[in-house]
Amino acid sequence: MNELLLVFALLLPVAWYFGYAKGKSSKSTQADHQHSGLSRKYFVGLNYLLNEEADKAIDTFVSMLEVDSETVETHLALGNLYRRRGEVDKAIRIHQNLIARPSLSASHRKMSLMELGYDYMAAGLLDRAENIFKELVNDQSHKQASFKQLLHIYQQTKDWQNAIKVSEKLQHSASPTLKIEIAHFYCELAENCMYSEAPREAVAYVKKALNVDPGCVRATLISGDLHYSMGRYKQAIKAYRELIRQDIGLLPKAIEKIHSSFIQLNDRKGLLAFLEMAIEQGAGVSTILAYAQEIQSSDGDRAAAEFIAMQMVKHPSIKGLLKLIDLHIKHASESGRPSLIMLQGVVSKLLKNKPVYHCNHCGFDSKTLFWQCPGCKTWGSVKPIQGIEGE
Repeated sequence: MNELLLVFALLLPVAWYFGYAKGKSSKSTQADHQHSGLSRKYFVGLNYLLNEEADKAIDTFVSMLEVDSETVETHLALGNLYRRRGEVDKAIRIHQNLIARPSLSASHRKMSLMELGYDYMAAGLLDRAENIFKELVNDQSHKQASFKQLLHIYQQTKDWQNAIKVSEKLQHSASPTLKIEIAHFYCELAENCMYSEAPREAVAYVKKALNVDPGCVRATLISGDLHYSMGRYKQAIKAYRELIRQDIGLLPKAIEKIHSSFIQLNDRKGLLAFLEMAIEQGAGVSTILAYAQEIQSSDGDRAAAEFIAMQMVKHPSIKGLLKLIDLHIKHASESGRPSLIMLQGVVSKLLKNKPVYHCNHCGFDSKTLFWQCPGCKTWGSVKPIQGIEGE
């Protein structure tokens, strides 16, 4: 009903324009006939409006409007209303009708083109929308908006090269978050090269990502993974070490390869030193459990359990509790083991149903790390959940 009232508000001035202004200025019989015809159409449309027959009301109002400098804004508003209601085909027809008018001014034509581009975006006709926005980037008043829409298109189509080009043009006057986005676009290209077994190209894209955004955790992870895949374990450890400085919360994404790299180098002492440093810097429970695993292998279950219990006093964690239960089950008495096993099952189910990652921008939760949030489309905003239910 709110949208119908909006239509009524939009067309009330038009009713006055046709019903009063033209009726007053026109003294001929033919003009009076046109005036009465327009007035009848207006009241027919108003009747539809009051009966909440939105489609019939809007169609009636559109049919009574001639496109001129007085009514073009109303056409644009109606097209916008159609698009918001999800009736994109009708919005497209209105805006195409406007553009086809030879009497339309240049400024109104560009406004109509912009709206038609939005229509095509809403309809998923990205190639058509791209052509329109490419034309409008040459117009100063529509340049920024057109570049932003092109950026949306290239992200949807995963055209990362063009996304980078558009972002660089936007960067001078847009928010600094574009640097973060450009770095992620380079990371997308780097990952594509990794999948196609082109490590040199991948390394080049990672360097570009870090040049744009030295704090790009994703680029650091890819760099470490590239070195690891090529057996360069020292270089891999050096890359992963940067995570402690950049974003220690994402260290768990590399913890297994860090462990494996030190083992490949036969450097258990170095591994323990790395893990100790990370824990001191505030690394989460995954790093604590990795350290506990080393204690378990050298000093046994009891020592590992004592270490975890001591850490849980400082950093309570469901994951830590589950590991502690696992260690105690092995050495529990016959009477105590069933209760521990039951508790183990409860805690396991609790962990299974909990999200692992959270978007700091829109609140989206998931069990998978997305570099671009599926909810708000923000890059780099999804982080591991911290605290008792997370890291």
